[in-house]
Amino acid sequence: SLISIIDANKKAQAIKTTTDNVTFAIENISKDMRIGTNYQCSTDGGITFPNTKKDCPEGGTAVKYTNNSGVDIMYRFNSIVQNGITQTTLVKTTITGCTTGCDEELISADSNVKISNMQFYVLGSDCELGVGSSCSQGRTQPRVVITASGLIVAKGSANTEFDLQTNISQRVRR
Repeated sequence: SLISIIDANKKAQAIKTTTDNVTFAIENISKDMRIGTNYQCSTDGGITFPNTKKDCPEGGTAVKYTNNSGVDIMYRFNSIVQNGITQTTLVKTTITGCTTGCDEELISADSNVKISNMQFYVLGSDCELGVGSSCSQGRTQPRVVITASGLIVAKGSANTEFDLQTNISQRVRR
């Protein structure tokens, strides 16, 4: 019985560590985006961003913004099928002023996290420009909603499903 309890504890700790890593990645994104501007998301399944409309209430697979230092940053969810196996990653790309090593995997394909869906929703960003019917005299703060769902795969135990959602509201007023 003692060995079974120790084994169950190891599995629980592995799941908790993996969950903490996913939460940490999402919180780091949130922290930097809160003091950013010019939110925009890609709705075409790629990393092409529109030049005019910045809101995307229908969601997208990538989000771009300008951080507090004036650097354009993009986060994107990648889903790649190799040898019949779907591999997913969450990638941070530094766009402004970067020539090599611009991509950083926050959640890699070989981790214990298997993301099945991730969406970025940008709302109220058109208000930064002073346009849009929902902008009540420029008092609407732009915000980004991130949703993610998937599985945590721990050795020797059942997969654990997760659903995360976070709401990021802009802290900077222009």
